[in-house]
Amino acid sequence: MTSIVQRYLVREILRSASATTLVLFVILMSNTLGSLLSDIAGGDLPRAALWPALIGQAVSLLSMLLPLGLFLGVVFAFGRLYKDHELVALQACGFGYDGLYRAVMTVAVPASALTALISLWAGPAALQYAKGMIDLNRDVNQFAQLRPGHFNSLEGGNLVFYMQNLSADGRRIEGVIVADRRTGRESMEVAREGSTRIDPKSGDVFMELGQGRRYEGRPGQQDYRIIGYERHGILLKKKKQRKRGLYVDEKPARSLLSSNRREDQAEFWWRITLPLTLLVLAFLATPLSWISPRQGRYGKVGLAVFSFIVYLNLLGLSRSALETGRLPLWLNYWWVHVLFVVFALWLLGRRIGPLWRVRGRA
Repeated sequence: MTSIVQRYLVREILRSASATTLVLFVILMSNTLGSLLSDIAGGDLPRAALWPALIGQAVSLLSMLLPLGLFLGVVFAFGRLYKDHELVALQACGFGYDGLYRAVMTVAVPASALTALISLWAGPAALQYAKGMIDLNRDVNQFAQLRPGHFNSLEGGNLVFYMQNLSADGRRIEGVIVADRRTGRESMEVAREGSTRIDPKSGDVFMELGQGRRYEGRPGQQDYRIIGYERHGILLKKKKQRKRGLYVDEKPARSLLSSNRREDQAEFWWRITLPLTLLVLAFLATPLSWISPRQGRYGKVGLAVFSFIVYLNLLGLSRSALETGRLPLWLNYWWVHVLFVVFALWLLGRRIGPLWRVRGRA
């Protein structure tokens, strides 16, 4: 049965870890949102794909933030308890590191399971959905970038649009003027309204104009024609954009597991190692959070951040070595985890003496 002290420690860890993860998430997602908006303004990303791309990046980012958020959350929570002498009083009453680890692992194990779910399934699925939305809306993205009230030049100046109004989704227009020289014969069309349509078979993008007139030829020549119509379609010749395949972080875990490519295998083990990283960092955070009475409550934050940076860089170094074949697959990232477990055991030994006497020792 969980004691009052255990519940109190779990609540403090959850509160601190949640706040830390939320702050980091907001900061990083603000940068991501700015980058996506810049791509939309530059025409590299369709406006309709903003939210799918943002959600895909957010879900993928969580798998990296959960280990860091819990790690810093434990350091912050225990640092405050040490500073307020609460843990000192508990340890004087016989509450040792075994009790601390029970509270930490009560939070770390579900968080590790959530990280595994995100890294193995939810993250790649969200990125695949974002890619699908980008590919679906990319064909009309160039048209959606046209500005109402301006003459917009396309196809190297051979196709010029003017529109009075443009709907919010970029598909319906009013007060249209189109000048087309692509066929070698000059033509101009004036229509009251128009809309874009994608042919379901060919994927070609058309602009359908309604209730307008078409003027063909040069003024003063005998072959000049004026044609009135109720509905007329213009093929918008797009730059041929080859739809890319899936990036390695977008591939499902099953596909990575069955692949023979070193890059895919390194990605698969990377997704496996993220939940393990969370558990190792939780194990390291407990002895690392100890502060002396004269230190501030954030006295070990610098060391904690430095440890995480070293950990992450060693994992990145291992991934690069796996992709190039300099590191065997059976070793993959295990050596980094073992190194930091040994570091945590060394810190723990400095605090309590011989490790076989951990239980009940302060």
